Amino acid sequence: MPCSLQDLKALMAEDVELIGDGGGKVQTFSKILRGSQRLAQLYFALWRRMGAAVRMELVDINGEPGLLRFVDGELESAQTFEIEDERIVRIRAQRNPDKLARIAQLFPK
Repeated sequence: MPCSLQDLKALMAEDVELIGDGGGKVQTFSKILRGSQRLAQLYFALWRRMGAAVRMELVDINGEPGLLRFVDGELESAQTFEIEDERIVRIRAQRNPDKLARIAQLFPK
């Protein structure tokens, strides 16, 4: 992910939302997170902290742009991006292991 914090922020609408779903099985955000600065910082910090352990793959998920994030070779999350006026307005992050297992079958390594 060779980009800066400002590059990430520029991809997002000012009032972008992140909605997490862990299915009660894994930790995720209990509330909707909002704001381009906050979410850009979150994504940038996660990338910096995990470094080489992370691999990301851009995919199409249910007709929306998506991102599969692998940590140490295992699918950690599947994220879809809702876009309006060329900016991300909503991110849905699926972390439920049952749902990720089905998604992993659709996108083999």
